[in-house]
Parts: sequence; structure tokens; C-alpha cells
Amino acid sequence: MKLAYHLPEATVRRDPTARAQEMAAREAFWQFPEQSTIRFDRIVDRPLVDRTPPPHPDNTTADTTDNSSDNGSGSGDSDEVSTGRIVKAFSTQLIFRVLGMLASVFTVAITTRHLGPTSYGHLTTAIVFVGLWTSFTELGIGSVIVRRVTSGTADLERLIRVNTGLSLVYCVPLSLITMASGLLIYQGEPEVKSMLIILSTSLTVSTVLTCVQPIFVTKVDFTAVAVSDLVGRMASLGATLVMIQIDAPLVWFAIAQVVPLVVQLLVQFWAAGRMIPFWPIFSWRESLSLVVESLPQTGVLIIGVLYWRADAVLLSLLSSPEQVGVYGLAYTVAFTTSVISQFFLSSTLSSMTRRFAVDKKGFAEFVEKSVETLSLVALPIGLVGVMLAGPIVATMGSDEFVSDGKPALALLFVAVTVTFMNGVLSQALFAAHDQVFLLRLNVVNLAVNIALNIVLIPSFGAVGASAALLFAEFSGLVVVTWRLHRKSPYRTPYRYMVKALVPLTATGVAVYFAHDLPLVISGVIAVVVYAVANLVFGPAKISTLKTMLDSGDEPEEPDEPAEPLPQATDHGRTTQ
Repeated sequence: MKLAYHLPEATVRRDPTARAQEMAAREAFWQFPEQSTIRFDRIVDRPLVDRTPPPHPDNTTADTTDNSSDNGSGSGDSDEVSTGRIVKAFSTQLIFRVLGMLASVFTVAITTRHLGPTSYGHLTTAIVFVGLWTSFTELGIGSVIVRRVTSGTADLERLIRVNTGLSLVYCVPLSLITMASGLLIYQGEPEVKSMLIILSTSLTVSTVLTCVQPIFVTKVDFTAVAVSDLVGRMASLGATLVMIQIDAPLVWFAIAQVVPLVVQLLVQFWAAGRMIPFWPIFSWRESLSLVVESLPQTGVLIIGVLYWRADAVLLSLLSSPEQVGVYGLAYTVAFTTSVISQFFLSSTLSSMTRRFAVDKKGFAEFVEKSVETLSLVALPIGLVGVMLAGPIVATMGSDEFVSDGKPALALLFVAVTVTFMNGVLSQALFAAHDQVFLLRLNVVNLAVNIALNIVLIPSFGAVGASAALLFAEFSGLVVVTWRLHRKSPYRTPYRYMVKALVPLTATGVAVYFAHDLPLVISGVIAVVVYAVANLVFGPAKISTLKTMLDSGDEPEEPDEPAEPLPQATDHGRTTQ
């Protein structure tokens, strides 16, 4: 199915750069649907509409001069404030998200140690099944609201109130449908059924919560989002500690999964209410318009959620709760590191779209530098993760998790490495306006992943699910690389990868001899050795970094020299 997009009237006269960024705004959910808030701040990186009014026909010269003067200064100030807000928003999210992830990792560690593989498997089963329905809590309407508002074609307050009314109408039925289907599927597992009833209520909270998030996106103010995320994770950690202390029954641990959403709802509603009122409006016509316009995003959200959740759900149906618990622990540990690539991709999205619009060769070079930069992080994560998989599982869980958890975690760390590369190349294809191909590839990958899980899980359990995900990611990487070679001058930097083998070898040797040391010490040794070897032997030498920093000050000559390249491009280069 070919998806056709129609630009609003206000955007017709934009330059190719703005048009490319408009496409970026429309498809910002495609690659990381569950991290949509992180990616939103780049949508408004540049003004989506030319704010300069047309000259008055009766006084063209004078009005044009005055308007350009006024708007010039105003635009400059606005641009400066907007850039500052974006930097602040991104930095705030990064700091709070890292702290929140540390709290979540600690919560998972104490939960797995207390519950053990079987009980933790029951809890994971309930979580992942409810997670299958999360794509329906937002429906992609947030991106539609942001696009309409930033293009100057709609009123933010009106759209938020309409979306709030729509969400209040379907949030409870969504929870009831999830609950009923879960009770029907897992009718032979009473522990899972009890937790499904509790966790299904989280969909109601999450659906209502998504109503106010476009406010923070449009205002480029994510302080409340970041604070609520951290406070929610800390509250979940506190609730888990209390339950462990009083030796609460298993079903109570499902409550700890709902606590973060409730905290986020309270904090974000309070902050959003200080910006604009969002009392609900129940309008059938306007709600239907939002739903119809968001259908492409909804489809992509569904595919993305199914891709990342189907393995654990199939594991719960085709294997034992112990295998589900092992896989849940390994998956959580491995993919915690993916937050690095998500922040990198959200920082380079607008730069990629602009590069493709004005300079295909520069676009290819930028993608190559992005691949090189992420490979510097992804390759050691995969190597060290494989070598220390056993100690990591034993530290995060217990010895009961190690036998199956060690090979599962090793495979998932390799999958994470491939995901880093897959993400940047998929984003490059998206910037090259090849999103229809990406959608088809996602559908094929989803089918392959499900088929492999059905074949491998009955015999290999968690290890089979991990292998299926790795194969799906690797096959996707091969296809995306082939497609990008055809769509642009990009070429895979194999020479750079070969140079990276020297610091990787040194790191591997160091980890091998430090394997019996405490996990934290082994990790620190790996980081130090890898960093020093990179700076001494390459490919990230000090001289290379100095050259890149110096060249960042030199002006470039794009194909259309009417305006300079944005600062994000230089940042993308010096990241390496």
C-alpha cells in the first residue's frame, strides 16, 4: 500500500530543507515508537512556516522594508530562543533519562532476585501482553497535533481539548478489551490473570496522559516530562522496596508497574494546566479528522510494538514461565544501552533531512560519520556484553538465571549492536524520503521474527527468542544497507571498521584477564582500555578529533548557498 501525504497550504512555498523537515515531523514515530517523546523535540528544530507576511500591494517597498526589519529582528530572537530551548530540552531529558534508567535497572535487579525466574516470568508475561496494546493509547494523534500547530493551520488548545475528549471516550474500553483478551488467553495461569487485571488499568492512565504531551512538544519545554519520568521511576523503586520488605504476594508487584504512570499523569497534568486549559471537548467530526490523519502513524506504531513485544508474548505461550523470566531479564539489561543510540538519532534527524535536501554527497558523508560514531559505542557494547554475559546475569538476577540467561544475554547484546547500525541507516532512508520502503521492510521483518520465534522457542526457549531477534535485526541491516547504497552515494565504512579491530582486540584481552574480578571493576577496565587504545591506535585518535574540531569552524559550500547549514550538522561531526 502506497501512502500519500498532502502538505497543508501554508507549507507549499517552503524550500526543500523545510519540506524535508516536514516529512521528518510526519514520520518521527517510525523508528522508535515507544520513545516518541524523545524524538519530538527535533520536529520543531526549525520553523515549519515562513512567518514573513507577503508585501501589501499598495505599498510594496515601504511595507516590505519595515516587515523585513521587524521580522528579521524578531525572527532572529525567536530562532535564538528556540535553539536554546531545544538544547535545554534535550539536555534535561538526557540527564533525567539516564538517572531514571539507573533507577529502573536497580528495580529490575532487586525484583528478579526476590521473585526468582518463575514468578518474575509471570510478572513479565503480564507486562508484555499489556504492552502489546500500548500503540492504541496514542494512535499517532500527538504528531498530527504538533504538525498542524507548528504549520500554523490549527489552534493548540482546541486540538488538545478535542484529543482529551476522544481519549476519555475510548480509554476505558481499551483497558476492558485488553483485560478480557488476556483473561481468555491465560485462563490456565491464575497468577498472570490477577496481574493482568491490575496492569490493564495502566492503559487508561497512559491514554489520558498522552493528551497533554503535544503541549510540551509544541512549547519545547520537557522539564515536566523529564521530572515526572524520573520521579515515577523512583516511586516504582520505592514501592518495590516496600513490597520486598513486607514480603508482599506476587500480584502486588504489578502495582509497582502502574505507579510511574500515575506519577507522570499528576505531574504532567499540573504542568500542562499552567500552560493552557485542556478541559475535554467531545466533537465527533474533529475527533474523526484527527484519527483519519493519524492512520499512517498508527499503523507504524502497531508494527513497531508488535515487533518488540511479540517474542516475549510467544515465549509465554510456547514455553515455561522460567524462560519468560530469563528472557525478560536479559532483554531489559541489553536494551537499556539502546538509549544511547536513541538520543544520538534524535539529535541528527533534522541534520540528515537537511543534508539530503541540499547536498546528496554531504548527506552520504554525514551518514558515514554517523555510522562510524555509533560503531565506536556499539561494537564494544557487543564485545564486552558477550564476554561478561554470565557475571551480568548473576549480578542482576541470581544463579538460577545464569544457565539460560548467559547465552540469551550474549545474543541480545549482539542484537543491540546491530540495532545501533540499523537505526542510523533506517533514519538515513527516512531522511531520503523512502519511508514507504521502510514500512514494507518493517512488515516483512515482523513476519520473519514471528515465524522464527514459533520455530525456535519450543526447542530453545529464551535462547531461541534471542536468536530470532538477532536474525531479524541482521537481515534488516543487510536490506537497509543495500537500499541506501541505491538511494544515495553512501558507502559502508569498512576500512574504519577494520581499524576499530585494534582497540576492540585490546579490550577483549583486558576483559578476558579481568573476567574473575567484580563486575564493576571489569567494566571500568574495559572502558579505560578501549578509550586509551582508541586514542593511541585509532580510529578515534586525538589528532583526528582536533582536525574535526578545527574543520568545524571552516565554512562549507552547500549546493544552495542561500543559508548556512544548521549547527546540528557540526555537532554531528564532532560527536565522533
